[in-house]
Amino acid sequence: MSVEILPAILSKTSSDYHRKLKAIEPHASWVQIDIVDNVYARNQTIDAKVVASIRTRLKLEIHLMVEHIENWLDPFLAIRPARIVFPLEASYEPIQLVRHMKAHQMPFGFSIEPKTSAESLQHLVDKIDIALLLAVHPGFSGQHFAFGVLEKIRKLRAMRPDLLIEVDGGIEPDTAAKCAAVGANVLAAGSFIFDNDKMDGATYNEKVRNAYSTLKEAVADVIPEEGA
Repeated sequence: MSVEILPAILSKTSSDYHRKLKAIEPHASWVQIDIVDNVYARNQTIDAKVVASIRTRLKLEIHLMVEHIENWLDPFLAIRPARIVFPLEASYEPIQLVRHMKAHQMPFGFSIEPKTSAESLQHLVDKIDIALLLAVHPGFSGQHFAFGVLEKIRKLRAMRPDLLIEVDGGIEPDTAAKCAAVGANVLAAGSFIFDNDKMDGATYNEKVRNAYSTLKEAVADVIPEEGA
């Protein structure tokens, strides 16, 4: 099973977004863009206008951490990202969201917070393209990994063996390998890639490249446990 590493960009400003995007662009195939509204989570980031204004060859995963999801979807659908993920906890009519995304032929999925059970997705698991499991509380990077997510991965993999399962938050070499071993096949990493202070004397772009390569190496030879 191959594991995709998604560099995760959480930016308050256009300049920070541009810097991170251009640093990772030569090395990755995908990038996750975190969008936070300061309501669902206590942080505020760039919006669809900023994302649309900066061209990139990378496939975009838009991770919405917002209330009133229906008000945010159309500006991002207009960008035509590779997929959009939004929080189950703020999805008051999830079937309506499913219909909206399918009508626009947009790959999509739901995210769930550390406190939310894997079983909460059971009635939706056959309707989505990806399930995103947050291993930290939404809104800020640099938090510690919640190891309870590993059992959620196992449960979702049992529910639907072909589902894309993404883990977001607290991803570093050790946690990346643990997630891959139990069946995760997409890992989103922000702080480890973009806020890594190792490699004294290296440029920012060199640090980003090295951190991304380190994560790829960490999952390259992982053998999934039986059933994963």
